[in-house]
Amino acid sequence: MFEKLKIYFITDSRFGKHEELAEKVLKAGVRAIQLREKSMSSKEIYEVAKKIRKLTLDYDALFIVNDRLDIALASDADGVHLGQEDLPFDAARDIFGGILGVSVHSVEEAMKAERYADYLGVGPVFATKSKEDAKEPLGIEKFKNIVSSTKVPVIAIGGINHSNVKEVLRAGAFGVAVISAIAMHADVYLAARSFLDIIQNA
Repeated sequence: MFEKLKIYFITDSRFGKHEELAEKVLKAGVRAIQLREKSMSSKEIYEVAKKIRKLTLDYDALFIVNDRLDIALASDADGVHLGQEDLPFDAARDIFGGILGVSVHSVEEAMKAERYADYLGVGPVFATKSKEDAKEPLGIEKFKNIVSSTKVPVIAIGGINHSNVKEVLRAGAFGVAVISAIAMHADVYLAARSFLDIIQNA
């Protein structure tokens, strides 16, 4: 199942409708989708989540909801991804039996989270414009330190593109999470397909 996280696409409504972006990358071969939405109402997010849940089932792909455990439960998502300021990881684990991903930015955060997490989202590795409140980029050396501190699979996020994806894989990333390098491309399908080819040949 976790092999599907080798490339992990995060939808972003700034670049198009969540479900339309999701369908394009699923057609290209991506098998993990995260719904991340900060501005819609809970009802609207739930309606989008149901659409993506159906799509991911059709493509035998994983569906993960960012931040919102309630939406993940209501839409029968495979997983939820939590940040450091979200619901405490132990509380989430107590009530949710699916995949639990956790964002971390340091060795200390990784060591605390790995007890509960199925994977860690580590970043931003590089500078990114996809997240307005993104922290200072880690860089490759700090990223390597976090990877080596944990036994949990690490998904690199933040500024990942076609030119640096091999670098983060060599640094120990299990997989990569991508937003703008795919969503902002003139051909979303082609951009996703290119990422898959790079990763499969790395």
